[in-house]
Amino acid sequence: MKSPLIVKLKAQLTVALIAGAIAQISALLLSVTADLSAGAVSQIALVLYGAAAVLLIYRWVVFDARRAFGAAVRKRHVVLEGSPPHMTWICPTFPGRWLALLYVHLHPELGEDDGA
Repeated sequence: MKSPLIVKLKAQLTVALIAGAIAQISALLLSVTADLSAGAVSQIALVLYGAAAVLLIYRWVVFDARRAFGAAVRKRHVVLEGSPPHMTWICPTFPGRWLALLYVHLHPELGEDDGA
């Protein structure tokens, strides 16, 4: 069994990488559609745009993970047992499975069965 701290840090790194990738794609699309030649846009403005985009996307992914886990619990695609609740199973065909598992990794107190 992995340390809960390591699991949580890996999950946070995963979310940060997703946020960074989406921010990079949006910056690429911005540079293709707008004139970003030297001097056209301040470097500080681009850095602030990138930082704000990463933070907003990070929060968005965490929020979506929470919503997917909540939906999985409501639809009984996740089995929680005990007090405090501990996840013992998640349906392999649940459409939001990877987001629900990301939520579990962000909250190691929910635990995860090795078969999930």
